[in-house]
Amino acid sequence: MTATSDSAGERHVEIERKFDVPGAAALPDLTVIDVVAHAVTPEPAHLDAIYYDTPSLTLIQAKVALRRRTGGHDAGWHVKTTGEHGRIERHWPIDSAAPDEIPVGALRLVEAWAKPEELAPVARIETTRTATELSDAERRPLAEIADDEVRTTDLRDGSVRQWHEWEAELDERLDDAPGSSGALLLQTVSDRLIEAGARPSSAVAKLQRALGLDRGAQATAAQTVAHIAQGLAVELDSRLDDAIADRPDGVHQARIVIRRLRSLLDVYGVFVDPAIVRATRRHLKRLGDDLGAARDAEVRARDAEQQVLQLQGVPAARRLVGRLSEPAWRLYAVEHARLTADLTDERRNDIAEQLRRLTDPKAASPEGQTDAVPALRAQLAEAVASFVADDHCLVEVWDRLPPTGAGVRARLRFEHALHEVRKDARRIRYAAEAISLGLADTPVRVLERTDAKRLAKAAKRLQDLLGDHRDDALFADHVLHVAADDERARTTQRAALPYYLLALRARERGAEALGRYGEARDELLASASAALDD
Repeated sequence: MTATSDSAGERHVEIERKFDVPGAAALPDLTVIDVVAHAVTPEPAHLDAIYYDTPSLTLIQAKVALRRRTGGHDAGWHVKTTGEHGRIERHWPIDSAAPDEIPVGALRLVEAWAKPEELAPVARIETTRTATELSDAERRPLAEIADDEVRTTDLRDGSVRQWHEWEAELDERLDDAPGSSGALLLQTVSDRLIEAGARPSSAVAKLQRALGLDRGAQATAAQTVAHIAQGLAVELDSRLDDAIADRPDGVHQARIVIRRLRSLLDVYGVFVDPAIVRATRRHLKRLGDDLGAARDAEVRARDAEQQVLQLQGVPAARRLVGRLSEPAWRLYAVEHARLTADLTDERRNDIAEQLRRLTDPKAASPEGQTDAVPALRAQLAEAVASFVADDHCLVEVWDRLPPTGAGVRARLRFEHALHEVRKDARRIRYAAEAISLGLADTPVRVLERTDAKRLAKAAKRLQDLLGDHRDDALFADHVLHVAADDERARTTQRAALPYYLLALRARERGAEALGRYGEARDELLASASAALDD
């Protein structure tokens, strides 16, 4: 696949603007612009370009394009990247003996985003271009206006698109710095084109439109979920590095990304092939369990340290550091070492590969091929409906609890009902964050951004409240369990008192958190209604 050329490629900077044009529109006379003295239009050129990317479109996400184009004056291999003042394009000739082999120099430019073996054709763009060259009175080039009739084929699914566009590109000796002659010329040309019926393009590049990623295209539900998952996959890889290196909060942040991915599948997984979703869930659950074992020990150790500090002046309190936090830190060290040993390169590659399968365009389910906005809204509304149903169950169980002395079965039913509601709140939170943060760089608007953020914030409040209640309950149980194994605490009131106080205060904090449940639930439901009701 790789050609022998090792050249860095000929460099060219593009400063251009694109315009969508009605089919019958004709270029206006641009010689009326003061600095333009000549406008020359050669014969049309026929350009045929094949664009390469990974299955998950990592190049286009990074605003990088790799193509092989025939026809026109600049036929060859091109890599386009984004620079400070426009697009930077590098060129390599096509090897006639191996026209499909990507030059080494081009591969090196894109290796930060894609491995050579991952690259494959994703789009074909055929353009009939009529270029008008603008120059000044001394025949110095100023700009080129391309009148393009475009036909594209999405090579992933065979979709064909056609449109008419104009491109206004400054000559390379000019730039568009504010106040410069180039900026003034480009703006004046743009104004004339708009007066002639053009409008700013709905896509930054032809490739975006060819793949259905422009602002004017209807993104499918599967494409939208894939975009969110791709961003989370990149973040997960970085967070796992932090977790393995035991950087501050590294394990916690990696676990959060896992929860985001699992919630994404819980709410929006219907848009992806069920077999792929099941396999991805297995990978994520195992990884989440591994991270959770270390994180739970870390939380227990820090909670113990913080709570023991609150017992200043209580006799025998300091010895609880050794009884509670130090064993938890030792357990954390054991679990972190196990996590590090288990997260081999092979396993991490397996996880990354599974996430790539999740984002493959071929992984879309029939439901995933529908328009993104109504489909994702419906799934989020379903998640809210599940929360409402589980809340009703919780309230029924809660109402049946006696004021004191609830039996084991009643307490277990209550804790299970709380757990279900907490999971619902977490799903809603991360599902709302996915469509506000995960789609921030796209034109897809499932909800108004402020509504999505408000819903996510309300769901987080309820999730945190119930999470605090659970943590306090577990901490109280742990404290009493350790006290039962402490011979001094069993035999002297002085040694038992700090255990009792820690457990009592944890129970009180948990009860106080539950006391705010109704208010937090109502806030979540109001936010959901404001976001989802038409």
